[in-house]
Amino acid sequence: MDLWRGSLPRFVELAGSGRIAADMGSAFYGRHGSFPGVSETRSWENSLKALAQVLRDERLGGSAVAVRARGLASGPTAGASLAADGFDGVGLSTEYHLPLDNRRVDVLFFGRDQTSRPRAVALELKQWSTCGIEDEFATNLLVDGSERLHPSRQALEYASWFTDYHSAFTAGDVVASSAAWCHNMTPAASAPMHASIFADLLDRSPLFVHGEESRLVAHLVEKVGNGGGMEVLARVAGGHFRPSAQVVETLKATLRSEREWHLLDEQRTAYDAILSEVRRQRARKGRSVVLVRGGPGTGKTVIAIQLLADTLRLGLVAAHTTGGKAFTTVLRSKFKGADKLFRWNMNFAHAPTGGMDLLLVDEAHRVRENANTRFTPKAKRSEKTQLEDLIDAAKVTVFFLDENQYVRPDEIGTTAAVEDTTRKLGVPLKTFDLAAQFRCGGCQDYVDWVDWLLGFSGTKPQGFRKRYDFDLASAPDELDHLMRDAVKKGRRARLLAGFCWPWSDPAPDGTLTHDVRIGTWSRPWNAKASEKKSYRPDNHPYTLWATTDAGLAEVGCIYSAQGFEFDRVGVVWGKDLVWRSGEWVAVKAESHDKAIKSGSHMLRLVRNAYRVLLTRGIEGTRLLCLDEETRAHVAESLAALASTSSRD
Repeated sequence: MDLWRGSLPRFVELAGSGRIAADMGSAFYGRHGSFPGVSETRSWENSLKALAQVLRDERLGGSAVAVRARGLASGPTAGASLAADGFDGVGLSTEYHLPLDNRRVDVLFFGRDQTSRPRAVALELKQWSTCGIEDEFATNLLVDGSERLHPSRQALEYASWFTDYHSAFTAGDVVASSAAWCHNMTPAASAPMHASIFADLLDRSPLFVHGEESRLVAHLVEKVGNGGGMEVLARVAGGHFRPSAQVVETLKATLRSEREWHLLDEQRTAYDAILSEVRRQRARKGRSVVLVRGGPGTGKTVIAIQLLADTLRLGLVAAHTTGGKAFTTVLRSKFKGADKLFRWNMNFAHAPTGGMDLLLVDEAHRVRENANTRFTPKAKRSEKTQLEDLIDAAKVTVFFLDENQYVRPDEIGTTAAVEDTTRKLGVPLKTFDLAAQFRCGGCQDYVDWVDWLLGFSGTKPQGFRKRYDFDLASAPDELDHLMRDAVKKGRRARLLAGFCWPWSDPAPDGTLTHDVRIGTWSRPWNAKASEKKSYRPDNHPYTLWATTDAGLAEVGCIYSAQGFEFDRVGVVWGKDLVWRSGEWVAVKAESHDKAIKSGSHMLRLVRNAYRVLLTRGIEGTRLLCLDEETRAHVAESLAALASTSSRD
C-alpha cells in the first residue's frame, strides 16, 4: 500500500541523489498500469530530496547530526541523544495509501520511542511558501486563495485513522503520532499557522518550517530513534483495515439508542441470511454476492447498518458504501467516531481483492459504469466496471437496490447488471425482496399510488387517504404553513423540488441566492459544498440541511434528498415533467440538471427523481404542481381512488 519502503539510510541515499522518485514511479506503474503525472513526480523529488538533505546534514542549527549514506553517527540534536544503532534502524515508507481511502500519507517513519514502544510518525510535507487565515474564528488556512486544511491537522487525521482503523494499531501494539514540515516556508511567513486557535492542534501534531530542521530531527529521534524500525514497518505493511473496539462500540451504541435502526420481520430474514453467508464464505474461502431489492422505506439501510455493526463485533472486516455524497456525509455525522466506516463507491477502484469480509453497497441503483470521472488522472483510472470493483473488494458483497431510483445517465445499478456481472465473474448470487413498508406511515398503498401515477405500475392501487396525509397545495405559502406547523409540533420537515432552477454557489460571505422562484415567493437551494473548503461530517452543508434548523429555510433537490426521510415534506413539482395527451413528457428546456437533459433517457430519469421526492415523507406530503394540466391529472388520479376509499 506504499510506493517505497526501506531503511532510513537507504532512503537518504536514494532521495538525496534524486533516484527515489523513479523507483516510486515504477511502483505506481505496477499498481495502476500507467505512470504518475509530471507535477506529482516533481513534488516527490523536491520534498523527499529536501527531507533527505536534512537527515544527512551534519550541522543543523549548529548541532552535529552526522547522517551518512550508510548510517548516522551519534551526536546531540537540540538536546536529544541520537544513538547510531537506534536511528539507523528507523524504517520509512513513502506515499502510503490508506486502505479504503483515496488519500496517501507523504512519509511514515517507523521505530521505537524512548520507552521502547513501537511507533509510527506520519509526516505531512508541504511546499507552501506563504499562507493566510481569514480571521480569529477560522480553522482553515488560505493558500493561493483557497481554504486548505492545516498540515498538522491533515497529519493528525492520518494518525487518528491508523489508531482507529488499521489492525497493527487497533490491536494496541503500535502507537501513531504525527507532524508536518513546510520546508519552503520561513518562520515569519508561517505565523498564520501558529494562530491561537491552532494551539491545541500544534501540541498534538507539531509543525516545523524552514530553519527548524534540528527540531524536526529531534522530534523524530524522540519518537522513533530507538531502533526496531524495520520490524515495525513490516508489521504495519502486513496489516489491514480493521476498526478498533472503540469504533465498533460507538456504532453499536448509536444503533441501540435510536429505534429507527431496529429490524423487523423480513428485514431480519435478509439480515440473518446475509450474516450466514459471510460465515459460509469465510469457512469455504470463497466469495458470493447478495442482492436485496426493495422500494422506498422498506428498510434497506437499516439492514445494512445493523449488518455493519454486528459483522465488526464478530471481529470481521466490513464497510458501508454508497454512490451519493449527501447520504454518506450525513451517515458519517450520525455515527460520530465511526465515520470512516462509511465510504463512497469510488474508494474501491483499487481495493485489495477479497480484502474485506463484507461490503454493504447501499443505494446500489447509484452504482456507475466505472469509478472514473472527468477529474480522475489517467494514471489512476480503473479498467474495471464499478460493479466488478465492488464485488472484488470483499468475500461477500451485498447490493441494496431500488430499480426505480437511479437518477443520472451513468448510474447503471439494476438487477440485470448485477446478474450479468456475477455471471461474468463466476460468483454465486442470492436475491431477497423486501415488501413491507416502513416509510410513508407504513402505507404501501401510497407508494403503489406514486408508482401508478408515474407509470411504473399498471395496477390501480387501493385508496390510502385515511392512512397517509397527502394533498395538493395551490400556492407555495401552503408549503410554508406545512413547515411551520410541523416545527411547532416538534416534527422534522423539509421542502423539496424538481431541478427546475439554477443552483448558484454561495457568495463569499456564505449568503445563498434565492434560486427557487415561484411568483413573488422564493427560497434558496441548500448550500453547495465548496471544493475550496474542508468540512467535518457534522458541518458539511448537506448535513446542516438535512439535520439542523438551517435546512428549514432551504430547498433540497434530488441529489440532496435521496436516501433521507423526514416526518413531513413539501414537494414542488416543476415543469420538467408534464402530462400531455395521456402520457408523461420530459421538457428539457425546463430542467437545470445538465446530467440528465443532455441524454436520451431524461423521461425515465426525471420520473425516477419525482418518485424519490414524493416518497421522502413519513407522515405526510404536500405537492405543489406548477403545470396546470399536470396538476389536473394528479387530482384526477387521486379522485380515481375514491371508489376504493372505503377499504382504507
